[in-house]
Amino acid sequence: MKTKKVKDSARSRSGTQEIISINPSTGEELGRVAAVGRRGINEAITRAKEAFEVWSRLPIRQRQGYLGRLCDVILHQKRDIVELIAREQGKPATEAMGSEVLPVLGVLTDLSRNAHKALQNQTARQQQVFFAHKRSQHRYVPYGVIAIISPWNYPFSVPVPQIAAALVTGNTVVFKPARRTALIGRKIDDLFKMAGFPEDVLNTVMVKGQDAAVMARHPAVKKIVFTGSTEVGRQIMSAAAEGIKPVVLELGGKDPVVVAADADIARAAKGIVWGAMFGAGQVCASIERAYVERPIADRFIAACVGEAAKLRVGDPLNKDTDIGPLTTRRQLTRVKAHVQDAVQKGANVLIGGKCKGKKGFFYEPTILSQVNHAMAIMVEETFGPVLPIMVVDSIDEAIRLANDSVYGLSAYGWTRSRGVAERLMNELEAGTVLINDAACTWGEPNAPWGGMKSSGIGRTRAVFGLQEMVQLKYTSLDPGDGRENAWWFPYNQETRSLFANAADLMFTKSVWKKLVPMLALLRNRRFLKTARWPSILGNLNKLL
Repeated sequence: MKTKKVKDSARSRSGTQEIISINPSTGEELGRVAAVGRRGINEAITRAKEAFEVWSRLPIRQRQGYLGRLCDVILHQKRDIVELIAREQGKPATEAMGSEVLPVLGVLTDLSRNAHKALQNQTARQQQVFFAHKRSQHRYVPYGVIAIISPWNYPFSVPVPQIAAALVTGNTVVFKPARRTALIGRKIDDLFKMAGFPEDVLNTVMVKGQDAAVMARHPAVKKIVFTGSTEVGRQIMSAAAEGIKPVVLELGGKDPVVVAADADIARAAKGIVWGAMFGAGQVCASIERAYVERPIADRFIAACVGEAAKLRVGDPLNKDTDIGPLTTRRQLTRVKAHVQDAVQKGANVLIGGKCKGKKGFFYEPTILSQVNHAMAIMVEETFGPVLPIMVVDSIDEAIRLANDSVYGLSAYGWTRSRGVAERLMNELEAGTVLINDAACTWGEPNAPWGGMKSSGIGRTRAVFGLQEMVQLKYTSLDPGDGRENAWWFPYNQETRSLFANAADLMFTKSVWKKLVPMLALLRNRRFLKTARWPSILGNLNKLL
């Protein structure tokens, strides 16, 4: 039976714009979600702004309690969530549990237990001795309304931790799921409601991609967290710049792996093929290009081909499936184009290289050799189950080629040498560098996520992700004991002499040379009138 091609948007009989969810395994419709236009976006932002006034005043421990309840709800709903991810996004059910649900449970548990520790006020000790009587702190305060715009490749484990971090820090959220995974976005909204979060602290809006810039420009939105393509990230950043708004951008990647001559070939091949093929390669942290030292190249490539040949492509709901479909027809077209370009320029297809099946968006696990940087598949983000392997003559050449990219999200190395490992960890230009494994940090709540160069700005997850959701405020309390401070008006010769002698006393390196300005200060009436002697005497060590 021929599968009918379905568009991803339409109008209902009432004229309302609808987003159509498509099953990538069959190309058939899964369901529909009502979309909102710019008016709906504005209304959601207004609701979030009003909810912020109450939500931000709750004690952080109370906000953490909501995250604990959300964790319980997700744990109870995990099988339904996994099935929905498999049906709408195409990720095998086993992988959906391991890379979508488990990481979210880990992050929520960590935030519910530890967020208050990371965000507690910190005493700011005065290094200026004449300010020692003040009581100062570093405090973290929420921004207000944060816009979170999420992708289709990880439609659950990208947005949920970001929303949780924004909410636990006292912000409210306007959340735009990717329209390709609209049903999962709606499910996320339902889960927060089931956990009992107050109304309007999370506002989920289903909109077309071009309306994302409306969210970035809205004056009530105080920060934008965007995960997606570098091209759209630039547009978001440009729109945010109009209002001088901060952004967190997690964008594209072209993640390299360096395979040293001393690597365990069998283990490296198994791990690298997984790192390239899991999620059908639609992972910003996928291994998208490999550089292997010549002495082991033939054996390593043969081992990778052997591992790829074992992979089972098929229905993501089947427990034995290793690789499901690509999520969209457009992505399938891109993968085919990259492979075709490489072949036309001299690459060899060692396995795969073709679509699989007569329906859905399946592509065979593919390994290429004889590749170079003149090919799109070595320099542009492919986002598919393809591993191009390039042979190099040295680690130096491998590092140079690995860094020859506009991207810098993740990078990997395989070696038995601690020295080579240190070189790779120090010299590879990426936000995350892993040795002898790939992409596993997604499951570690204490591992920050983000990249360098065109792979983005800022970090999500871990304490660094929490700090992205707050603004740093410095506070200082003067006891206000009736005495004036020495630096106030009126200025006169006595004031000038006080400042000059204070500079010599505090910053002259010789202890003996400090005696002259010290005696001069003890004769300065303005200093004697304003000095807080207990705090000065208690901080004399800062003058040495």
